[in-house]
Amino acid sequence: MKVKKKFIFILVFVLISVVVVTGINRSRNESLSADQELIEEDYIPVEVESIKKDTIANQISLNGKVFANEELMVMPLIPGNIVKVNVSTGDYVKKGDVLFIVDQDDVLRGIEQAQNSVDLAESGVEQAEIAMKSAEINYKTVKANVDNALLNLKRSKALYEAGALSKSQLEQAEMAASTRPIEVAEAQVKQAEISYEQSLSQLSQAKIGYEQANSNLSNSVITAPINGLISNVNAIEGQFASNAQSVATIIDIEQVYIQVDVAENTINRLSMGQEVTVTVPSAVEGELTGRIDYISPASDSKTQLYKVKVNLSNKDNKIKPGMSGSVVLDIESREDVLSVRNKAIIDSEGTKFVYVVKDDKAVKQEIALGLDTGSYIEVTKGLEEGDIVIIKGQNYVVEGQTVKVVRGE
Repeated sequence: MKVKKKFIFILVFVLISVVVVTGINRSRNESLSADQELIEEDYIPVEVESIKKDTIANQISLNGKVFANEELMVMPLIPGNIVKVNVSTGDYVKKGDVLFIVDQDDVLRGIEQAQNSVDLAESGVEQAEIAMKSAEINYKTVKANVDNALLNLKRSKALYEAGALSKSQLEQAEMAASTRPIEVAEAQVKQAEISYEQSLSQLSQAKIGYEQANSNLSNSVITAPINGLISNVNAIEGQFASNAQSVATIIDIEQVYIQVDVAENTINRLSMGQEVTVTVPSAVEGELTGRIDYISPASDSKTQLYKVKVNLSNKDNKIKPGMSGSVVLDIESREDVLSVRNKAIIDSEGTKFVYVVKDDKAVKQEIALGLDTGSYIEVTKGLEEGDIVIIKGQNYVVEGQTVKVVRGE
């Protein structure tokens, strides 16, 4: 019985000891937790960003429509029945590829007739040349005879004056020495030369006709004037093709342009060759880089807006004419400047300042501002490259407050 009481006493003592020790430990843990919370309360958690030089810009986004860089209607140079069609809508062709062939029978007959005209004109030239040479020979003969007659007249006059020649004989010598035959022969030479020149002109015209006939033969084969896609075919085999109506349309879409309308308060901030950002969601994921290729010098009479064209490279032909896209224009920019997030700036009675983290302390820094892009603002004074600026939590700190960076650089 004594042993049982002793055991109970020991058990009670152990239980009391456990309760006391547990209470002490709990009290210590609560004390430590309270101290830790007190320490943590001394820190203000903040998000920061390092200041660096960059390019900032005010931008506007405008919606526009895509157009082909070049669109040409193919028209036959000569009329005729189409006997061959080599392309269909959607085909890609290269410059010089044969698209259509027009019936060549009439053209071949024209070439034959033109060749006959050339042969006839060449024969006329040969005959005119022979006649001209004959006239020249006759002129030389006549002139030689007249020259001899003049010499004879000179001798006859001397004899007549000496009384050795009668009056009638002198008159015969004078008649023989007339220059009239030379004038006639000279006129014949000139006429022959004119006929020769005329025959040369006829030959030249005949050759031109022959060249045109041959040109018609090449024109009967209709080829692609540019590289591009066949967007439309207006002819079928057996159809008569007029040289006043297109038989196909080719579009060049290796280069395309997107056209947007710009307001008057923006147009003078743009420049030719300026790089812009373009998106065409239905064709290409992400952003593309284009260049301004055209700025309208006058506004549209209906919309009072100015048309601007932006060129885009489209080597894979994914961007199609008629698609919608958007263009982001930089209307005002600053290069290589310091900037800070708009949300980091605190405005106190017209004074702008930010908090900079130095040695884990929040330091108030007054700043001067420049270009405001909405998300970032240019800092012209008060900050240096590399400064750590509080961009979140700045409204809960004061000068000299200890901070703890929980997010950011």
